[in-house]
Amino acid sequence: MNKKYDQKDLYVLVADQDMNQTMIGLLENPKKLGIRPIKYAISRHFQRDPGCRTDAPRFLRNSIHEYLYALVVFDRDGCGDNSPCDEIQRTVEHDLAINGWDNRSRVIVIDPELETWIWNGSNQVAKELGWPGSYPDLKSWLVEKRLWPSDSIKPRDPKKALRAVLRKRKRSVSAALFGRLARSITIRQCQDPAFNELKAILRTWFPPVHSL
Repeated sequence: MNKKYDQKDLYVLVADQDMNQTMIGLLENPKKLGIRPIKYAISRHFQRDPGCRTDAPRFLRNSIHEYLYALVVFDRDGCGDNSPCDEIQRTVEHDLAINGWDNRSRVIVIDPELETWIWNGSNQVAKELGWPGSYPDLKSWLVEKRLWPSDSIKPRDPKKALRAVLRKRKRSVSAALFGRLARSITIRQCQDPAFNELKAILRTWFPPVHSL
């Protein structure tokens, strides 16, 4: 692709304000992500997850020449398609490719939802949620409440578990919380496949600049 003018690096389409704040929290710390500093923009689709799944090519059409790459991030839960994540991803990426984003876009489908990224084993998560003990203490409480199978690395319902903890601590869910968590957690501790794919594609597109 010929660059007719100076393009920004990345356009991100997300489903809601929680994802918006999460992506800001991640991208504003490129060193932690393992990428170079980038110029980016983030927009929310007014139809949330279903809009990202079905309308991303139209939404991003006017940005084809303004940005080098496009990223679409949404939850599998509530997107309107019960297919496996990889099938949903391939469909949307195909639609983006034939609409001008060939080899310049990636779709991240979070299974089941964004809250699954929170439960990554970091004590910082417990702190941000207002929990008085450590992350293992927090997990033990959720196991006791039957919100986390003792033999699983994640709660059965990540969103329900989060809201239970916040109710217990008399706190409310907010987009700002997701932003703080994204800024504070240790990137390498999150082993969710969608999150790891996000890291991998960003590092491919925007490798860090090493000084000589």
